[in-house]
Amino acid sequence: MLRNLLIQNIALIERLEVEFAPGLTVITGETGAGKSIIVDALSLALGERANTTLIRSGAPKAIVEAEFDAEGLEHCRPFVEEEAMAEWQPVLILRREVSEKGVSRCFINDTPVQVGILKMLGEMLVDLHGQHEHQSLLKPEHHLPMLDRYAGINALLEAYRKDFAAFTSAIKELEAAKESARSAAQRKELLTIELKQIDDVDPIEGEDIEIESKLQRAEHAERLAALCSEALYLLSDGDDNLLSGFGRVQRAVTDLASVDASMEYLVKEADSASASFDEIVRVLRDYSESLDFNPQETEAMKKRAMELSSLKKKLHRTLPEIIARRHEVAEELASLESLDDTLVKLERDVAEAREHTSGNAQKLTEARKKAAAKLNKEVAGQLAELGMKKTVFETRISQTPVAESSGEKHLMSGKAKVAADEDGWDTVEFFLSANVGEDPKPLAKVASGGEVSRIMLALKSILSESDRIPVLIFDEIDVGVSGGTASKVGMVMRNLAKTHQIFAITHLPQIAGMGDNHYLVEKTSTKQRTTTSLVHLDRERRLTEIARLLSGDSVTDTALKNAEELLAHTTG
Repeated sequence: MLRNLLIQNIALIERLEVEFAPGLTVITGETGAGKSIIVDALSLALGERANTTLIRSGAPKAIVEAEFDAEGLEHCRPFVEEEAMAEWQPVLILRREVSEKGVSRCFINDTPVQVGILKMLGEMLVDLHGQHEHQSLLKPEHHLPMLDRYAGINALLEAYRKDFAAFTSAIKELEAAKESARSAAQRKELLTIELKQIDDVDPIEGEDIEIESKLQRAEHAERLAALCSEALYLLSDGDDNLLSGFGRVQRAVTDLASVDASMEYLVKEADSASASFDEIVRVLRDYSESLDFNPQETEAMKKRAMELSSLKKKLHRTLPEIIARRHEVAEELASLESLDDTLVKLERDVAEAREHTSGNAQKLTEARKKAAAKLNKEVAGQLAELGMKKTVFETRISQTPVAESSGEKHLMSGKAKVAADEDGWDTVEFFLSANVGEDPKPLAKVASGGEVSRIMLALKSILSESDRIPVLIFDEIDVGVSGGTASKVGMVMRNLAKTHQIFAITHLPQIAGMGDNHYLVEKTSTKQRTTTSLVHLDRERRLTEIARLLSGDSVTDTALKNAEELLAHTTG
C-alpha cells in the first residue's frame, strides 16, 4: 500500500508530507483548491511525463516521493532487482525530481533509474483512473491479462508457453539451417574447385623437399662424379694411393710396438684410421654410382616441382598445410551433402511443434471466450448498479492473420495462418456502448473519464481476488452520478477496499461518507503566496465537510444533521 507521500514545490504546494492508512481514503475540497495537483504530483512519482509548469514559482526544482509498503509486492521484486538494479527493502520508495530547466531525475530505493523503468514499476503499483494517462483500462494490451486473471487459466497458459518456447526454438534452428543452405551452394562450388586443384596435383608430404634435393644433385652430377673419381684415385685407385702407403705405416707402428710396449696405443689408432679410410672409400663409391644422370627423369622432376610451387602460390599455403586442408575440405563437403537431410528433419520438428502449440492456443481461446461471455454479463450488471444501465460491454477476441510469405513464425487456426506470441494468438479488447442504438466501440475512444473510472471499478470489483495492483485511485468517478447511484458507487469502492488500498477524489457526500479516512484539500492565501495543503479530518471536521458537500458553501444545522445521519449509515 501507499504509506507516505512527500510533495515539494509542486504548483501551490510548498511542502506536503502525509501518511496514509489501508482501506478507502476519500479526498474532497472546493473547486480550485488543488485536488488535481495531488494526483498530478503522484503521477510524476509513477513515471508520467514531467511538465516544468508544475514547478512552484521561484523554486529550483520539484520533488515527489512515494513510499510503498513492500509486503505483498514480492511479484515486483525481480523487476526491482534485475531491471532497476535496486536493492529490495521492506519499503519501496519511488522518487522524482524535476528541475526548472526540465531535467528529470528518477530513483527507486535511492538507485538512479531511467524514467521508463520508473513508469513500468509505477504501473505495477498504482492504477490511476480519471483524466490522466496512467489508466491501464485504456490500454488494450492490458485487457488480455485482465481476462486471463478472471478466467483463472494459469495452468493452460503455462502449458501453452512451454510449447510456444519449444516452437520458437525449433524455428530458430530451422532458420539457421536455411541460412546455411542458402550459402551452401556457393560454398560447395568453391570447396569443390579447391579440392580439385589439390587432387589434380595430388601432393605427397615431404615431396617438394625431396625433389629439390634431387634436382640440386642432378644439376651438378658431372662435377660431383669428377670429385668422387679424384678422391677415390688418391685414396685407393692410384698407383701410389693413400691406403697402400698407410698400410706401410700400420706395419711400421706394429713393429715399433713389439719393441716398445708404450707405443701399443698407436696400433689401435692406426687400425681405427684405416677403418675410417675404408668407410670413406665405400661411401664415395656408393655415391658415385648413384650419380647416374638421367635427363628425362630430371625434366620430369622439374615439371613436378613447378606444379607443387604453383599449387602453394595459388592456395597461399605450405605443402603440409595443403595436405591438411585437403582433409578439411573433404569433411566440409560431406557435411554440406548431409544438410538437406537436416533441413527435412528440422522442418518436420517445426511442423509437429506448430501443431501441438496451435492445439494449446485453441484451448486458450475456448477458455477465454467462455470467460468473456460471463465477464460481459457481470460487468454490465455491475455498471447498471453504478448508474450506467443502458451500457453494453463486450470483450472481443480476435486473431491476426499473417501473409503466406510470413515464413515459419505463425500458428494454424484451422487452415488460417495467425500471428502468435507467448500469450497465445488472441487479441483481446474491451468495447463499450453507453447509449442505446450505438454500436460498441473501443473503450478508449468512447468512454469519458467518469465512465472509465466506473468501468474499472466494476472490473476491479469482479477481479478483486486476482488483481495484483495494490493501489487504485479514482478521480472524477462521480461525474454524472448522484443520489442512490452515488451510494452504490461508494459501497462498491468500500467493498473493494477490503483487498486494495483505494483513493477516491470526489465531490459527492454519499461517496465521502463511505471513507475509512477522509482528507480535505485546502487553499490558503496570504499577501505573499497561495498554498495548498492536505488535512486529515477528525470526526467533527468530517461532519462539517460532508455537510458542505450536501448543502453547498453555507453549512446549515440541517446539513450537519443530514451529514451525521449519512456518516452513521455508511460507517455503521
